[in-house]
Amino acid sequence: MRETTRHFSVVLIGIFVGIAGFCSSKQTIGQSDQKRFEFSVPSMGSQLDFVVYSKDPNQVDRSIKLALQEIERLSLVLSNYDAASEISRLNESPMGKRVVLSADLAKVLYHSQRWNALSGGRFDITVGPITELWRKSRKQKQLPDMDAMSVARRSCGFALLDFSRNLLEPLKDASPPTVQLLAANMKLDLSGLAVGYILDRALETMIANGTASVLINAGGDIRVGDSPPGKSGWRITVASLGKGGPPLSSLNLQNCAVTTSGDLFQFVEIDGHRYSHFIDPITGTPIERRQSVTVIASTAIDADAGATALAVMGMELACEKFDTMPLTEAILVENSAEDLNLIRMRYLKESFGADSEKFR
Repeated sequence: MRETTRHFSVVLIGIFVGIAGFCSSKQTIGQSDQKRFEFSVPSMGSQLDFVVYSKDPNQVDRSIKLALQEIERLSLVLSNYDAASEISRLNESPMGKRVVLSADLAKVLYHSQRWNALSGGRFDITVGPITELWRKSRKQKQLPDMDAMSVARRSCGFALLDFSRNLLEPLKDASPPTVQLLAANMKLDLSGLAVGYILDRALETMIANGTASVLINAGGDIRVGDSPPGKSGWRITVASLGKGGPPLSSLNLQNCAVTTSGDLFQFVEIDGHRYSHFIDPITGTPIERRQSVTVIASTAIDADAGATALAVMGMELACEKFDTMPLTEAILVENSAEDLNLIRMRYLKESFGADSEKFR
C-alpha cells in the first residue's frame, strides 16, 4: 500500500491535464451550441478540477454543485483524517465488536477485499499501523523501532477482518452488512481507493443531472465521461519518471479513469537506502526501487487500487498478473535499486495486445 500525507490520495506524478482556472467558460470552435466550462476548488486535500461541455450554464452549475455535495457526503464516510468519519469510528471500535456498515463503506471494503485477492495480498487496507511507523521514520530520518514494528504487524492482515457474508456477496443477503476487527489497534487505511470511489460517484451524479461530457481531476486521479464535442476523447499526457523529462505518452480517453502512483517526492534516504512511501504488506517494509505506474480502467476505484497494487508488486509480478486484473492499460516505469541509471519501461494492454520493454 502507499503511505499518504494528505486526504485519501498520495502526491501523484505523471498526469497533467489542460485545465485552466476558476469558474470560466469558453466557446468551443466548430460547436456553436456547446461551451466549455471550467471550475476549480480545494477538496479532498488537493485541487479538484472540473471541465464540462454543455449548452446550458445553469445545468452545469447545478450539476457541479450536486457533485460537490456528493463528494462532501462521502468524505464524511471515507476520510481517515476526520475523527468523526465512519471509517475513523470503525477504527476506534472495540476489538471483536460487530459493526454495522453504511452502503458506501461496505462497497469500498468489498472492493478492498477484491483487490487484496487480485494482487495476492499486495493491496491491503489493514497496513495502517505499519504506515504510521514508517511515516514517523520519514520525518525523523531513522528506521522504525523493531519492537514497535513487531507489535504493528500483529494488527495487520485481511485475515483479521471478519466480513458478513452479504459484504462479500452483496446480492445474496438483504440484512445490513457488518464487519469485525479481530485484533487490537487495527487501522484500516482507505487511501488506495477512496478517491477513486468518490470520483465514480461524482461522475454518476453529474451524468444523472444531464452533463455527460465531463472530466474530473482530483490531484492526478482522473475520471472522464463522454468525449468533448467533435473530439474522440480527452487528451491526457503521462509525464516521465524524472523531473522535466519529456512525456512518456499521450492518451485519448473517454468513459474511463486514469491514475498514476509514483514516488518522485515521497521517499526517505536512511543509511544509504532509498525507502519509498509504498509499503509491501507481505514484508512490512517500503519498496526501495524508484517507479511510476499509470493505470487506465473503466472505473476510478479500479484505476486507483490497480495503480497502487502494480506499484507494490513490481514490474515482473505486475506483468505476470496484469491480464487477470480489471485494467485496460498500464504504463510501468522503474529504476532498479542497484542501478539508478537503468530505467525500464513496460506498456501493457488488455490481453497483452501491446507489450514493449525499453532500457536506457
